[in-house]
Amino acid sequence: MQAKDIIEVMEKHYPLSSQEEWDKCGLQIGDIYTNVTKVMVSLNADIQTLEEAIDNDCQMLITHHPFLLDPIINIDKDSIMGKFIYKAIENHVVVYSSHTALDNVSMNQWLIEELGVHDIEIGTDGITRQATLNQPMTMEAFIDYVQSVYHLEHFKYAGYVDKVEKVAICGGSGADFMEQFYGQADAYLTGDTKYRHAKNAVDHQMLLIDINHHAENIMVLKLKELLGKELDVEIIEGSSSDYYMYR
Repeated sequence: MQAKDIIEVMEKHYPLSSQEEWDKCGLQIGDIYTNVTKVMVSLNADIQTLEEAIDNDCQMLITHHPFLLDPIINIDKDSIMGKFIYKAIENHVVVYSSHTALDNVSMNQWLIEELGVHDIEIGTDGITRQATLNQPMTMEAFIDYVQSVYHLEHFKYAGYVDKVEKVAICGGSGADFMEQFYGQADAYLTGDTKYRHAKNAVDHQMLLIDINHHAENIMVLKLKELLGKELDVEIIEGSSSDYYMYR
């Protein structure tokens, strides 16, 4: 199977036309005619992930976060960007990323389904999801539940509610989407929140839980399962550790 065949399946599910205007989804590096027998799916496109793909004899690396999101000023082999480019090309690894294209279709669907919900709706922004918990909980019970579901070692929250029944979510940096759920959801889950978002949660009597950006790592297993049903190649999961360390 060639890389172009895998890209075709990816873009059937996550067409490039569905990405945000500022995004850089799609082929990042490599020859689409490369023969591929093994693919690694990972959250991040960085040196560590690329080396992991190479060490596992993968000819293709599929990531969520794009390598090309930051501008390339030059291709200096001694720079971080240049090192990645050289290493991918020298080792014949095709790098492909689906960022907001995947976000708009699947990411928040996967995240909210993990909570055990029904009546899932798409937010007015077209990216977020809102749903009703199958089992309403007290705020404290829901906080513990969220920590368990998303395997969070550390997290932060703000606001107060007596009971959580309606929940909204946006993986990654989705705090600015919160305001559409004032009075509509008891809890909003996202990452990369700021102090003002905590104040807004308190002011609008909503529970805000910052589940960290790395919660998007859910896409690794989910995308592996999706592609495994349609591709005749071996697919493995990349580790993609959280960049943050907690204590």
